[in-house]
Amino acid sequence: MDTKQFNIPISMLRQYVFCPRIPYFFLIRQIAPSEKLWVKQGSSEHIRQILLSKRRSFEKYKIKESSLRFNVELKSSELGLHGICDAILENDEQAVIFEFKNTENISTNLGAKIQLAAYSLVYEHMTGKRINSCFILFGKKAKTFEVTIDKDLRETVFNILSEIHNTIEDTLLPLSSASENKCCQCEFFNFCADRF
Repeated sequence: MDTKQFNIPISMLRQYVFCPRIPYFFLIRQIAPSEKLWVKQGSSEHIRQILLSKRRSFEKYKIKESSLRFNVELKSSELGLHGICDAILENDEQAVIFEFKNTENISTNLGAKIQLAAYSLVYEHMTGKRINSCFILFGKKAKTFEVTIDKDLRETVFNILSEIHNTIEDTLLPLSSASENKCCQCEFFNFCADRF
């Protein structure tokens, strides 16, 4: 089977970082558990209003004279990825991608960085514009954390994408090194017979 025919949701790359079994359950077994409340709250209105405020300067995002779009669909058949990013700030030469988080804690994990890097790669492929930085906005006051989209992060996206394609090809349940803490919050916990 040619697994390259599969256009992978970008969210599956983030999920793979959390646990390699999630893409298996979602893409191969086609199990889609109900969405958690905190997922639905991801792009909340108060963050949108902060970004849209005329008093807010976009200069801190290293881009001038820009337009802002929310819930932007991104897709590349050549890269085999698709997704919807929370917001893109762009002008004729460059762009910045935003991810909104409701938590007040500024803490990023590899999954969030991978997701932003994948959005960047697809956007670059679609438009020809280079993205060097993305931003995660946290909490009610939209505290900002910058993510540099460097060569290593880009390569990691392609490595994870390759691993997901290998899982689809093999159709075998991957090994997981997920901790008890991760397993307890996973919506696929009941499908793993070898977990704690």
